[in-house]
Amino acid sequence: MDGSLEYLNRLKAAEANEEDGGDRMLRHLSGKSSKSSKATKADKKNFLVKSMAEVIRVDSEQEAAEWETHAEVEYVERDTKVYMMQSESTPYGITKVQALSVPDDKVANRKVCVVDSGYNLGHPDLPDGTVVTGSTGTAGLLWSNDNDGHGTHCAGTIAAIGGNGKGVVGVVRSGAMKMHIVRVFGDDGSWVWTSGLINAIELCIDAGANVVSMSLGGGGFNQIEADTYKDMLEDNILLVAAAGNDGNSDYSYPASYDSVMSVAAIDSNENHASFSQYNDKVDIAAPGVGVRSTYKNGSYASLSGTSMATPHVAGVAALVWSRDTTKSAKEVWSALTQSAKDKGTPGRDFFYGHGIVQAEAAALLLADESFTLSPTATPLPCIDDPADWFDSDGPQYTCEWYSVGSRCASYGSGYANGDGYTADQACCACGGGRVGAPPSPTVTVAQAPSATPSKLPSSKPSLEPSSSPSEVCTDSPENWSDANGTTFDCNWYGSDNRCSLFGNNFENLDKTANQACCACGGGDDSSPSSPPTNLSISPSTPTPSNRPSKIKSDVPSMR
Repeated sequence: MDGSLEYLNRLKAAEANEEDGGDRMLRHLSGKSSKSSKATKADKKNFLVKSMAEVIRVDSEQEAAEWETHAEVEYVERDTKVYMMQSESTPYGITKVQALSVPDDKVANRKVCVVDSGYNLGHPDLPDGTVVTGSTGTAGLLWSNDNDGHGTHCAGTIAAIGGNGKGVVGVVRSGAMKMHIVRVFGDDGSWVWTSGLINAIELCIDAGANVVSMSLGGGGFNQIEADTYKDMLEDNILLVAAAGNDGNSDYSYPASYDSVMSVAAIDSNENHASFSQYNDKVDIAAPGVGVRSTYKNGSYASLSGTSMATPHVAGVAALVWSRDTTKSAKEVWSALTQSAKDKGTPGRDFFYGHGIVQAEAAALLLADESFTLSPTATPLPCIDDPADWFDSDGPQYTCEWYSVGSRCASYGSGYANGDGYTADQACCACGGGRVGAPPSPTVTVAQAPSATPSKLPSSKPSLEPSSSPSEVCTDSPENWSDANGTTFDCNWYGSDNRCSLFGNNFENLDKTANQACCACGGGDDSSPSSPPTNLSISPSTPTPSNRPSKIKSDVPSMR
């Protein structure tokens, strides 16, 4: 309409009606010439004042055509719907593990059990109650509620629905993934007794689960757990658990039992995550940094942790296994580890295990007629290689010497012996060595005279600082911490071989830990060419071949 008297009168009536609190309704007009007389009430929201337009309702195309004949109407057109732009994204982890390359049309023959904080039943991007069942492992808490969100996040990585135009996709996208949920954590996501965890897994098995995903850990070694999980593996139940988030070489349970697959975390660049625990029990790695998945109350969230890595592996295991259910749990385990994408030190290592899980490669291997179960599915210990290695400065500088404090970070890449091996290559404590492989023959290094001085210093500082050092190294900048926050300062880097593991990453203030921290060989020293002398920190020595009796506490917590 133009600025006609009829339009202005109707607008005025609408304004008066709004002030009087009258009912708001779309106008249904008769289509006759005196249209304003048919309006019992007017609603100001039906007027687009700046556009000189009015929203009306008509019953037919004929009525719309009649409106166009009105002298004060320029044209009439349909008021169409405008929709919210929704889209579906594929989290980077799903691509990294090759999930989309394996058809998921047969997954209904497998069931994954998620032992965690519950499940947001009714989430628009998750399978519904037709394929998801559950049990309450903690008294009074419904499995179908998840006010923490941790369990729902893990379940989404396994089975978020694809092709629905919303949210994310999981390893299995069809919506047909059978899952059983056992809730063992309350809304605070704190802890559960070891006995409660065993009971939860038994509930999984009673519900018909083939794969159990446990994004939790802690406690210490318990013989009853070790025996129980061994029997479960023999009974074709594949148990998968988080390696732990403490960024050290401690064992976390249940992941570190020989019959449980221990999962480390990587980031989107396939680097080992700084928080991910590393030891000789780590079997495999998967994305665990900034993983986007389903969350509580129908929402989505990006979380980090070995908790996020674990369901990638559990989902891949179920997906691959669904292609051939005649295979045993041990064969699936072996296919996953044999086909993993090797990272870090060639072969198996403490940080990635056998490497990053690969669904397509595992499925092809499992289908290969020549595939055989590896001699044992039990993780094998790391062996220093060459055995009895020591560096070019003499037999006192062995792998055991390098395992203390930050020596790997400070000297591990230098002092190659006569056969060319550095500590970083030869010593398990420095990320080298071999896992389960026979050691190379011992190399006897003869100290050949040299006409020119070595480029590396010929001696190293003693473990204890001198009583009155003339020069003291200072962290530079003082109070430096890395890009992840103040928790990760030079004191944090000074223990558990962290300088070697992470010292060249997470730059802050234009410096990495290896540049800023004395413990990592950096800092401010008047003699920068000399090795640091302030090794007063006494970090724990990694002892991956001996299980500690307790780690952190007696009860596992969510990772």
